[in-house]
Amino acid sequence: MRDELGIYLTLVVASIRARMEYKASFLFLFLALLVYYLAQVGVIVIVLTKFGSISGWTLGEMAFLYGLMVFSQGVTTVLFGSLNDFEGQIISGGFDRLLVRPLSPLMQILASGFEISTVAHFFIGTTALYFGSKSSGVEWTLLKALYLPVVIGGAVLIQGGLRLGVAAVCFWTIRNRSLVHMLVYSSKEMIFYPISIYHWGMQLFLTIAFPLAFINYYPSHYFLSRGGAQLLFHPYIQYLTPLVGVVVFALAYMLWRLGISKYQSAGN
Repeated sequence: MRDELGIYLTLVVASIRARMEYKASFLFLFLALLVYYLAQVGVIVIVLTKFGSISGWTLGEMAFLYGLMVFSQGVTTVLFGSLNDFEGQIISGGFDRLLVRPLSPLMQILASGFEISTVAHFFIGTTALYFGSKSSGVEWTLLKALYLPVVIGGAVLIQGGLRLGVAAVCFWTIRNRSLVHMLVYSSKEMIFYPISIYHWGMQLFLTIAFPLAFINYYPSHYFLSRGGAQLLFHPYIQYLTPLVGVVVFALAYMLWRLGISKYQSAGN
């Protein structure tokens, strides 16, 4: 077990060195991500300046909601970003090489695609969380401080499970690029704002069928002490992010294992 961890760590270090070899490219990507998220923040600020609040959410509360989403997405991209390009490994036959090694194919993929340019997410996410906490008057009790990393962990499992499930589709379809763009990149647009702005049917979809609301909307109610007036179900739903994360990731991993058992090489 210790030897395997050493190998994975070596792969991570090699991945980081490979990306840092082209420092200009790393810096450009970092700045591009920074500008992208700052532009999104600008839009939210403009809307709130004009209307005062969005579905009862003030600027500070919106900042906290946004920060929780961006920060957890940053952690997800660091750990699971390589899954977005899994289609290429299937087509090229690169995945076949991973299967003949005495290591977990999934861990090899994750370790060899360690993405560090996502530090831009951490910068924006931390800033938004800090501003949101100060502006909305969050009272950081010991329980809230301890629960925050647990919530972020649950949110990462939700997003990581989504990426793993989308990657597993390649075992049957070979290509999944359109699903990556739709379910990984574009889906986060739906939780920039509180889901209470949507019709109840859409809220139900984002809670049960595609539970992105647990990434930031429901746990934000707890940290911001908003109560349960805008919650779709029982007030306890605001505490379920860790559980939902475990369930989503477990289902995605089951799909991944099933896909490997049915896999037939498509490489050259």
